[in-house]
Amino acid sequence: MKFRYFLWIPFFAIGALCVARESNIERDPLVPGEPYTEVMPVSEYEFKMAPIPGGTVEIPDPDNPGSTKTVDVSPFWICETETTWQMFDPFVDLEERAFMLDLPIDPDGITGPTPPYVPPDQGWGKEDFAALTMSFHSAEMYCRWLSKETGRKYRLPTEAEWIYACTAGGKSVIKPEDLDRYAWFAANSESQTHPVKSKEPNAWGLYDMLGNAAEFCIGSDGTPVLRGGWYALGADEVSASARVPQSTENLNKWLEKDPQIPKSKWWLAGPTYHSFRVVCEGDSEIKTAASE
Repeated sequence: MKFRYFLWIPFFAIGALCVARESNIERDPLVPGEPYTEVMPVSEYEFKMAPIPGGTVEIPDPDNPGSTKTVDVSPFWICETETTWQMFDPFVDLEERAFMLDLPIDPDGITGPTPPYVPPDQGWGKEDFAALTMSFHSAEMYCRWLSKETGRKYRLPTEAEWIYACTAGGKSVIKPEDLDRYAWFAANSESQTHPVKSKEPNAWGLYDMLGNAAEFCIGSDGTPVLRGGWYALGADEVSASARVPQSTENLNKWLEKDPQIPKSKWWLAGPTYHSFRVVCEGDSEIKTAASE
């Protein structure tokens, strides 16, 4: 018999959960080039999605290490901020709600994360802070869940999309001497993340693309990669080119403080800087690391 901690759920939240899971949501088409506001299921928390025009961008060439290649980027929408705890917590609570309400197993195989071993917010705060320490798998499952609950198609950005959005189409590269205006890094962060939108946005209205928390993307070779640097790095390490692949060596380091056997596929118990932001392609098919 499994025992779980008790989680109180108000009746209006139960109703919202049931409707979202049993309804086939229809949404008005997105207007190309226009921003829109998404409303989170259950919590009704709102977040803004910014339109990104198509173009070309230079990205790392996986077939020629140390070299780059030019790729086309189709128009898409990207969240103005990193995924906050207000956006992520309804997904974190998914398993507890399903257990308490005795909901059937999701036919699409979408499940919420198991409880984390340590408080994932590090005690720094949750309101308007970037959600932290989730795994790439957890971030991808969140996107699948968000897509189903909202009726829109959300996913993680590709590396090309992230670089393109970060640099405003390659036309706006933030210099180290200007970094304090746009990013939280070692010189100003006091060794922790800060609420999103506390610094200036980039030329396309996107906040915290550099510093604060590093962001998961789908790498140019189809594997997970972190982009942008994070709060503990120096100015020379926080840039649009900052890149940390999820290699076997790095993944083992990220999991080394997890005492569980097997180690969690949802949370990274060691590092305190992993996060992500979502993109939407409108009516296009969702890309994943497996299908890239």
